[in-house]
Amino acid sequence: MKNYLLFLVAFTACFSGISQERPMRIGLKVGLPNIIGVNAEYVTPWLDGRLAPNVELSIVPVTESMFEDREGTISYYQAGFNYYLLAPGKGLYTNLSYGYLKGKGTAENVTAENPTATGEYLKGKGYFDESSHSINIKLGGKFGNKFYFRPEIGYAFNDLPEEYSTEVKFKDGSSEIQYESIPEIFTKGILFNIGVGIAF
Repeated sequence: MKNYLLFLVAFTACFSGISQERPMRIGLKVGLPNIIGVNAEYVTPWLDGRLAPNVELSIVPVTESMFEDREGTISYYQAGFNYYLLAPGKGLYTNLSYGYLKGKGTAENVTAENPTATGEYLKGKGYFDESSHSINIKLGGKFGNKFYFRPEIGYAFNDLPEEYSTEVKFKDGSSEIQYESIPEIFTKGILFNIGVGIAF
């Protein structure tokens, strides 16, 4: 672990030394919980050029090829600040931000949990709409000059429940609420992504 930390510091110092500051950055990120999205950052002159507001946006369609009989979107928005630790606008940084994760869509051919009076299990259409707010802390690094990459790891203090509700409506006019588990990869609050972009 000690050798890994020494390598990380040396690696960061190397890239920080050759980087020329360009305050505006626009890029792409893949990871959790954003899946894939765009981000923008602007390095201000505040705090000796170390404070940089940043925003992220991700809207991913949910299709039947991903989840059987499901359609909808998973969207993620984030806004916050990066604070660069070793040099103005480059190298290692910490991040404090607000995040909003939302899943909304429909589910086809949902079977009722309870039978009708005649013993039949109806099939209906489900509607789900779940969201979560979070306060995020991350550690990341911006490496490169005009073209760069930036890995990030962190934790989200979120209010996402372990289950989400789906309102299922049937053709006879009846309805019921069903619950399904949310994948632990979202509920554990783990943040991880890798981004690439251009600075100018």
